This record gives sequence, C-alpha cells and structure tokens, in this order.
Amino acid sequence: MNKTLLALLLTSLTAAHSQAAEQAMRILLVNDDGCESVGTTSLQEKLAAKGYDVWMVAPATNQSGIGSAITFKPNMIFDVKKVAEKRYCFPGTPADSLDFGLLGVLRDTPPDLVISGVNDGPNTGVAQLNSGTVGAAARAVRYGYPAIAASIGYLFTAEEMKAGWPSTHQYWPDSVDYLVSLVDTLHSKWQPGQPVLPVGSGLSINYPPLAKNTIKGEKYIGNERFPAPQHYYKLLNDGRAQQMMSEKVLEPTEADTDTGWLNKGYITWTLLDGEWNAPQYESQYKALFR
Repeated sequence: MNKTLLALLLTSLTAAHSQAAEQAMRILLVNDDGCESVGTTSLQEKLAAKGYDVWMVAPATNQSGIGSAITFKPNMIFDVKKVAEKRYCFPGTPADSLDFGLLGVLRDTPPDLVISGVNDGPNTGVAQLNSGTVGAAARAVRYGYPAIAASIGYLFTAEEMKAGWPSTHQYWPDSVDYLVSLVDTLHSKWQPGQPVLPVGSGLSINYPPLAKNTIKGEKYIGNERFPAPQHYYKLLNDGRAQQMMSEKVLEPTEADTDTGWLNKGYITWTLLDGEWNAPQYESQYKALFR
C-alpha cells in the first residue's frame, strides 16, 4: 500500500470515528403528569439546546398513579395532537404514550435512551408500585430500551401540603438540570450503536426538594420490600365506601428505605429490570404443591 493511499485511509477512518463520537443521542421523553408538565417540556428544551435529538410523547391529561395500564383496542383511531416540534400529546396512559413513541413516531428510528419524568412528586415506597412514571420506564426496559424514571420529592409537612408543595416546584428546575448532567455523562462514554446503560436495566431517580448546596449526595437503595399502602377504605352506613389517605404514609420517616434516604436529603437511585419473574422461589413452590 503506497503512502498516499494509506494517508487517505487513515484520514477516512479518523473522520468516521469523529463523526460517530459526535452523533447526537436520540432520546424519547414520556411522563404521567401530562404533555404540559414543565418537568418534561423543560427537560426536552434543555436537552435539545445541547444538541440531543429529543422527542416527547406524553398523555394528553394528567395520568398520575395509573401504573402500567394500557389501552388495547386494535383498529381504534386515536386523536393524537402534535403540539410542538417533536412533541406529541397522546390520549391515553403513560404506557400508551411510551408505546406510541416507540412503536409509532420512532418506529423506524428507535431512541438510544428513554427518560420518564421529571415527575411532580416522589416515586418511592408504595408509590413506585402504581407510578405511571416508573411504569413507563419499566415497560421500556422490558422492551429492551435503557430507561431512566426521574421524580422530585415532597417535604411532608402540614405547611407544604396546604400550600401545594412549593418546595417541590421551586427546586423542580434543579432536578431537570441534574438529569441533563446525567445525560451528558452518559453521552461522553457512549459509542453509537452500543447500549447507553447495562442491557436489561433501568434506573429510578428521586431528587429531594432542597437547595443544591444542602443535598447530601447520591444513595443506591432498593425500593422498600413491603411498603405501607397509601390509602385505606372506610365503610359507610349507606353501603358505600370512602377512600381515605393513610396517615402513616404522610408521617416523615428517615428509615433505611428509599423514602427514608430521600427524606434525609439524598438523591436516591433505585435500579430496576422490569421483570415479573422470581425463579429463586421455584424449589419452594415445587415442595409446597407436590
């Protein structure tokens, strides 16, 4: 091989490597707060301003607490609204929005990363069980896409609850900036065509509603194994039932749980895999039912 040909080949390889390194990461954003939620619209705007290829699909209305429910009605026509560039409102659940993003809008150009949130309110303890935010992220992971669910917590005081959680809304932009910084970190270590996160895994992040200089750090912690329910039912004399908020859930805790560490001022990181399997119990079930 002559020197001229070798030089051209090296130049071509260097250019190809540089182009791959600079390729924009494609990101799909979803949530359960609705397509007007500032936690997600501002995240889209900030990520797009940094050069990421960011698409947003969110429920047309607030769908908090609906978990992983979907609308399964083949041949049904959905009144989808495109409300801005790369931004859609879908008349369904968070999981529906994820499906429309992955199996509709980005069907031929799949995202490198899915982010659900930043959600208004924490998704720790029992809240993670019925969270549309976490449900959408877990669904993405089950499909094989790396996903992050992100939420900001509440200060559980009478004043905060009565005023509509002002600290949460005050520090919501900080939680969005934190997510942007995490994406930057991932992008700096990412090679196009390679998984952004370990295959088959995802991450649920809860950010405390505190000033940045008072946050104590990051804490890897699992979701509470047997969390207390958020509500109970009171049976009424006329035969009806009234749903009541559990007083125990509203009590501040600093236990060694995801909720406790969030309350202590840590950003909690809970790893998830979207699985509904527990093969470690197989031998016990075989013994029980033989």
